[in-house]
Amino acid sequence: MELRQIRSFLSIAETLHFGRTAELIHLSQPALSLQIRALEEEVGVRLFERNRRKTTLTAAGVAFRDDAAAALSQLEQAIRRARLAANGKLGRLRIGFISTAGRETVPNIVRQFRELNPEVEFSLRAITTADQVQMLETGSLDIGFLRLPIGGHSALDVVTVHREPFVLVVPASHKLAKRKRVRLNEVSDEDFVMYERNYAPGFCDLIFGMLGDARIVPNVSQTAAEISTLISLVDAHMGIAILPVSAVKHSVASVVACEIVDRIPMSEIAIVVSRHVRAAVVDNFRSFALKTLGHSRNALSAHRS
Repeated sequence: MELRQIRSFLSIAETLHFGRTAELIHLSQPALSLQIRALEEEVGVRLFERNRRKTTLTAAGVAFRDDAAAALSQLEQAIRRARLAANGKLGRLRIGFISTAGRETVPNIVRQFRELNPEVEFSLRAITTADQVQMLETGSLDIGFLRLPIGGHSALDVVTVHREPFVLVVPASHKLAKRKRVRLNEVSDEDFVMYERNYAPGFCDLIFGMLGDARIVPNVSQTAAEISTLISLVDAHMGIAILPVSAVKHSVASVVACEIVDRIPMSEIAIVVSRHVRAAVVDNFRSFALKTLGHSRNALSAHRS
């Protein structure tokens, strides 16, 4: 049984006229008659009664028409969904993100992507950088927005999508709070609050490296798993912190972000996917995200330290 036979049968069932249907589907009437005869032989019953004056459906034809129309509709839906999936416009995306990326970057990209691809489903979770790396490597996460550096992970494709400066965050009442720019050696005797290393070892090592270059061995009074918590700790005079400038951009805490004069690295966020076989919807979202954020694959290099 062929799809063209089903479509021809349904068209005749609607027009009840072989000649008119032949014109509609651009087929000769003898060829159309052969299709219907072959279909009736396969089904094993007559589907139409024909004479010189009219064409009518038999009782078997009526029964076959209803189920055939439903089956064809389901098949056409299956074909449509298969094509959408192949083009990366259908499927489920499991996306992890660090808290700073979750404020604006990820929501904006997801919203715009969904407008163009309404049949894609999302699972969005705030996940620490270290956990994202592990989940991406084990296949339990499709896309990650995480803080660099992450060290050597040859199974991952890493592209930077956001760069911003680090700032020194101090309480509003701190002696340096009125200063727009500071040098790190000016805070050598200060207590520091730091991001918990287990959650982003590369990020923590980067900050310790900055302090080491300034000949500072920091006295870490407290660590935390969230940057927002670190800002609260600074507000509570538990210590000062070195954080990406966006972390304090929308904070209501009584803290001040001072520009760091020293030559230090930038804070970077990357979009990360597995290098192994991945669904077309993952590649579609990744390409869309890079384009939306103003980056091209040729203009950026992977980070593999």
